[in-house]
Amino acid sequence: MRNLNIKQKRKNIFYFFVKNYSLAVLNLFPIIAHAKVDDTKIKHSISNNINHVVAIDTKLIQSTSIIPGSTIQAHQYILNNGLKLIVVPDNRNPIATVHFILNAGSNREHKGTTGLAHFFEHMMFRKTKDTLEGNYDRVINAVGGSGNAGTSDSFVTYYSTFPGPALETMLKLEADRFIHLDLAEPYFSIEKGAVISERKLRVENDPLQRSNEFIRAITERETPMEWMTIGSKNDVENMSIAAAKSFYENYYTPDNTTMIVGGPFEQKNVVNLVQKYFGNWQGKVSHQQEKYPTDYFTRDFGKKFICSAPVFNKRFKIVYPAAQGTLKSLTYSLVFQAMLDDHPNGTFERRLVKDKLATDLSFYKTYWQDQNNPFVVNFSLTKEQKYESVVQFWQKGVQEVLNKPVSEKIKRQILKQLAVSNADTAERMTALTNTVLDNYFFLKDFNASGQAEKIIQSITTENLRQWVHENISPQKYYITGIVTPNEAHSCADMFAEFQKSN
Repeated sequence: MRNLNIKQKRKNIFYFFVKNYSLAVLNLFPIIAHAKVDDTKIKHSISNNINHVVAIDTKLIQSTSIIPGSTIQAHQYILNNGLKLIVVPDNRNPIATVHFILNAGSNREHKGTTGLAHFFEHMMFRKTKDTLEGNYDRVINAVGGSGNAGTSDSFVTYYSTFPGPALETMLKLEADRFIHLDLAEPYFSIEKGAVISERKLRVENDPLQRSNEFIRAITERETPMEWMTIGSKNDVENMSIAAAKSFYENYYTPDNTTMIVGGPFEQKNVVNLVQKYFGNWQGKVSHQQEKYPTDYFTRDFGKKFICSAPVFNKRFKIVYPAAQGTLKSLTYSLVFQAMLDDHPNGTFERRLVKDKLATDLSFYKTYWQDQNNPFVVNFSLTKEQKYESVVQFWQKGVQEVLNKPVSEKIKRQILKQLAVSNADTAERMTALTNTVLDNYFFLKDFNASGQAEKIIQSITTENLRQWVHENISPQKYYITGIVTPNEAHSCADMFAEFQKSN
């Protein structure tokens, strides 16, 4: 099994300004599986002349600031083949990064072929048609770099860091696997076996995750989010080379890819090299996103999906379905949480725990894709605690926010935290590139942080109240829960009953 250090991780998309308010951009269930490539010390530095003069068939779209107060800019280009390129020159540090994000997550799959998006996270580190097995690791280790990958419902991402002089070597290496990946035996079966083992470990042998899988199949029915990123047991076991090739050809295309290069480079030199190695990448994404059922956002209002599993602590979610994934909606949720926590007796979670109603609680906005971005209240209970008490406490907290004005104190508090996070992000190239990619992919705005400042400064009490009524109204949610044995029917039984009735 390749990559022994495989771990589940939730991705905080907007970490650069929400981390201080615990607004994590999470999925309803763990969705990102990272295949770790071990870091190595720099063995030697490869110097490459990046001043090749090639025909640049590339259009500059925009140049803009990334972080307020920082001089670092992002420059967006598009190649003739549709590849979107973002260059972030920064000469303060000799370390560089290349990062790809593709709209090729598990929401591109269909029943019968689930698990393919995550499978490629493994397979992309194998051989290509022009290189031997293990070439990626050999080259990246030789230049003193490291690489990683992650798969989610909405996207797949590949990224690496390395000394700046190795840029051309790394671009050539990356282009080879994106254009010429070899989906041949025995490596196909080896990685398929690795995914089967990973699923057994992380889903089938984990009562909580197996229960999450059952609940998700019900609440996300008839949508591309119905299955977990790792895929169903049957689909993974029956995965074929033909299906994998079809997925690769359909979604690993230049027009479905955004690439970012950051480091001590002149932007024109980077554009030259990207054109040199990626300019002949062909293909166009062949399928549109699946549409959600017309009643998706209202069909489960007021419902409770509660089942039991062999767990020690109970887990619940209050889910508010929401279509909007805008920066404005996300920023308003920051203000809402700041006001929820603005209390003489401490934060909302602290008060809840102090009253012994729950052991923890978090509120966050989930990003899945353009059609579905729910707000979620996630909390854990001991066997003796009751979820109804938490729901009541939560509704009371929401009402308290509605009864308070949006004060200048709250605005200053959020802006201060935002400034601190921005300053930290501006110091690290990997953080900068992550910020740019996330903002561009999800929010379609490089300077989302600067825009967030303006939204916070202009928000009014009436604006916030309207947002609360539209997004987290007492009539607009459903509840999911996993409780201890004997408190409810098992999650497997609940799913079986659902299948019978549908």
